[in-house]
Amino acid sequence: MNGLDNNNRPRRKLKSGAYLALTHLRINLGLAAPLLLLILGRPVWPMFIAGAVLVGLGAGLRLYSAGVIRKDRRLQRTGPYALCRNPLYLGTLTMMLGFGLISGYWSLAALTIAVFGLVYWQVIRLEQQWLVSIFGDAYRGYVRETPCLLPRFSSLRKFLERVPYSLKQARANHELKTTVGSAAGILLFLLKYALELWVLPLNLW
Repeated sequence: MNGLDNNNRPRRKLKSGAYLALTHLRINLGLAAPLLLLILGRPVWPMFIAGAVLVGLGAGLRLYSAGVIRKDRRLQRTGPYALCRNPLYLGTLTMMLGFGLISGYWSLAALTIAVFGLVYWQVIRLEQQWLVSIFGDAYRGYVRETPCLLPRFSSLRKFLERVPYSLKQARANHELKTTVGSAAGILLFLLKYALELWVLPLNLW
């Protein structure tokens, strides 16, 4: 079962109250946190490499997830949505952990994932109520069968099944900006660390 179309339900998300506030908060955090980590960061190359890999994996998961989902119109249960119910948010958390590691401080990495985890837990809670109102028992069944955020080993088989993918749909979900932004973020860290290690020391001679 690839998904469940639901064309007779309202498609507007909650645009007021706590959901709207959390939406603004997570978007602003997604922009501000990497910038703050860039300012505070120091070059620790093993952490940089591990962090860059995590950023790439997170961005790739988000790009894959955004290309198969039609938000509020279709209950997607295969592909990345067989891995967990919120692969887009799992991708974001993976990216933020990666940027935390790239900063060169374990404490900043832990703080980053704790803050984002708290915010996204509240977002997921509100969105789950919304999705139940749209898809009803179908979504309740999905909740029983599929983990919220942390994948199970048993879900990997369905994750690897081929599902229709649309780059146009990913673009419509504004995901290409995230992909480009994550790559640009890694390059900015790399540029800063290169300047600190190789260019600035030359000026001391």
